[in-house]
Amino acid sequence: MTNNFINDKKIRDEIVNYIKNLLKKVNQEIILKYFNNLNSNDISTKTSDDDFVSIADKKSEELICKKLLGFLNVKKFIGEESSYLNNKQYITLLNEPLVWVVDPIDGTKNYINGKDTFCSMISLVSFSIPIATFIYYPLKKIYVYAFKGFGAYSVKIDTNKITKLSINQITPKLILGSGGTKGIPDPYRKSILDNLRNNTKRFFIGSAGIETIMLANNETQFLFYGRVTPWDHSPLDLITREAGGYVYMIKNKENFNLNANGPILAASNNEIWDRIKEIAIPRHHPYLSDVT
Repeated sequence: MTNNFINDKKIRDEIVNYIKNLLKKVNQEIILKYFNNLNSNDISTKTSDDDFVSIADKKSEELICKKLLGFLNVKKFIGEESSYLNNKQYITLLNEPLVWVVDPIDGTKNYINGKDTFCSMISLVSFSIPIATFIYYPLKKIYVYAFKGFGAYSVKIDTNKITKLSINQITPKLILGSGGTKGIPDPYRKSILDNLRNNTKRFFIGSAGIETIMLANNETQFLFYGRVTPWDHSPLDLITREAGGYVYMIKNKENFNLNANGPILAASNNEIWDRIKEIAIPRHHPYLSDVT
């Protein structure tokens, strides 16, 4: 099976409903049951002291992968939690014809601290390019999805109202955005963050999925991240593009794919992208010499 199957509306509708019901189920049965109900021994760290994982992350990823196994005849997965445990063995899957990419709880730190800014994300990727993606924001009961070439949509779960997402192309005087510099080496990280703080109205959410929804809903105009992962930035890339926005890797303004490295920038339009790039990492910035 190639990615041509998404050209069939009936199949797209089947996928939308299947993933929606799956994400509702995993949130009802696991994620929301543990929300504000975690013990200290239910929480651990991964790559750093602020890179958290909880028992809810692990159990929900297991359930998602179990229920996705064989759906659309796709049998390979890249899961955030299992990838960490398997020492990034997912690299061998980056160029598969079809692979599921799963982030059971995006914004785990927020989740652990009792904040409502967390979500669950699933993407379908073909030869390292996202072709379908889904975000479920459980506490707001919002479901957002996109298919490559067929637009991005938001669904209100309670009413089943569907809205096609369209990013406003107007450039405001004061540009509002989010994101962080994690992944950029320390000698440069602070200066890049200071550039954003001093020249934009920047805030930090701590969930790429929630920030993607905000950009697609015209609540912000840019998102900057110091590094990319398959699970965080497949949804960011596809939803933003399908809603009419612009997403490129900072280096050479290349398109995102699962093999990409380094900072990524999403913006409402090309003018804002260029402006934020020049604010964050100007062409003379020493960081660019290290990544080229």
